[in-house]
Amino acid sequence: MGFKEFIEKLNSDDKSTFEKYSKIRGVQQYRIIFEALNKVDSNVKFADVNSFVILDKAIKDVLFKYLGTLEEYIRNDILLRFDFDPEAELKKPEYHYFKGLPKCIRKTNPAEEITEFYKKFALNFGDLVSFIKDYDSQTYYTSKLDIIINLRNSVMHHSPLLFDYNFESTVDETLKGINALVEMLPSDYKDGCIKNLKAPNQKTKENIASTYYKFLLYKED
Repeated sequence: MGFKEFIEKLNSDDKSTFEKYSKIRGVQQYRIIFEALNKVDSNVKFADVNSFVILDKAIKDVLFKYLGTLEEYIRNDILLRFDFDPEAELKKPEYHYFKGLPKCIRKTNPAEEITEFYKKFALNFGDLVSFIKDYDSQTYYTSKLDIIINLRNSVMHHSPLLFDYNFESTVDETLKGINALVEMLPSDYKDGCIKNLKAPNQKTKENIASTYYKFLLYKED
């Protein structure tokens, strides 16, 4: 059975759910998940497909929070240990890209001081990593930050996290990004991130056929 026929044969309740949420998640995501599951077992139920759609969204919601936490943590650390070079010409109200950032120097700033660096340093995450590579590579694992950038791009662009456009599992790649994120988070946030990812994973496990467990983020809870 193809995807079009699968949708046409849904009962009224399932069709209503599909029509409601496919407007937000995208019909394409439903098809990607259906095709991936169908390759393993053709007896695909709407509950299987929809559960993975819900899981994908739940994972993104958790990662959005903790990616933001890491970004804030790194940014605030940099604000305390760097400043603009006294001779640098500050032409913009804010600097969002590393390429146009004035020269910076290492400088210990009081935590409460609202410096010009504090006011104007507004690099996005990718450019924040570029700053670290140029000025502070000994403090952070830049290779892990590169992995996190890929994860962040997928989350921010609402790309599927568990399957790709060829209907293949991307769980291992996503887990690689998650593990790098957890390792870089402040210690107080590590366990919370994993716990909040495992909760929807377990709920999904309870609502899908066992043949599809291989596609879960965590196989054992």
